Amino acid sequence: MMAAFCAAAMIGCGTKTVKDSDVVMEIAGQAVVKAEYQMILAGYQAEIKRQYDTDTANREDFWTNGQQGERPLDRIMQLARQDLTHRKAVAQLAEENGIGIKTDYMSVSAQTETENESRGEAGADGEDVYGLTSFSIRQYYDYACTQAEYELIESLKGGQEVPEEELAQIYQEHKADYTSDVSVKMLVAELSAESGVELAEQAAENMKQETDLQKLAKRYPDIGFYEIEMSSLNMQEGKSGAYMQRWLTASAMQPGEVCKPFAIGENLMAMRCLARSEHEVQPFEEVKGLLKDDVQSSRAYEEIEAREEEARAEPAVSQKELEQIALEALEVPED
Repeated sequence: MMAAFCAAAMIGCGTKTVKDSDVVMEIAGQAVVKAEYQMILAGYQAEIKRQYDTDTANREDFWTNGQQGERPLDRIMQLARQDLTHRKAVAQLAEENGIGIKTDYMSVSAQTETENESRGEAGADGEDVYGLTSFSIRQYYDYACTQAEYELIESLKGGQEVPEEELAQIYQEHKADYTSDVSVKMLVAELSAESGVELAEQAAENMKQETDLQKLAKRYPDIGFYEIEMSSLNMQEGKSGAYMQRWLTASAMQPGEVCKPFAIGENLMAMRCLARSEHEVQPFEEVKGLLKDDVQSSRAYEEIEAREEEARAEPAVSQKELEQIALEALEVPED
């Protein structure tokens, strides 16, 4: 894809020279340069071609020849414009809300170069480099846009007051959404894998008769024992994918049942099911925080969508020139 950014400046067909750094349109008051437009557009190339058979997709005139009532070129340009409209609406709102993350292409390009140089120097000096050793412009661009949107959502949520009376009314109207398929209360033994499977098996066997946390902890000081309540609505596993196995195992167990030890990240875990219920409506007090966050998030996204609807793409080049710029990106072989 990087080849698209370095394509020849002349786009032919009698049009004027358009450099990669030249603005080709403005959306929501935010500039879109040629290289950015081509980068976003090329990202939809595979998606568009998958909609056609191989012979059709490989035709030299594929993009400009009418297919199923429209040219693939028109469709991919529409997708790119929609994508950019969302990003630029977010950028505009982020700036208005005091979020200092730069997501314009030229800033991101400079940031990418600086970050890659820093990581390269650190690696050469033998320092630990976490994550990727280098970023492509697209990777850093997506990262910056995602981070800006996350901070914007949190900012918009923070400015919203949702009275408890309103939350209670929403809860009553949507109780089915807060009815769990399965709810379980579990006694859990968690220990380092270095402690060994044998110790985990001993603890699991003891948990068949003993459920007192203090007694278990005294007998097995190298094991962490705790109780946890989980449901299909609130499994408490979202922040760590490694712990998803805890929920998958627990949700299949019946009261009194003790599972065999299993790996959980770098640890071992054994569990006893203390209680189980099905199709249980979660009390308002338990879901109030989650419900408030859902309402605030929904309203924040509605504000972004409203800004997208207001946004207009103001071209800085002719439609013919924009089509040639698009074709220039699409003719570059995919990486």
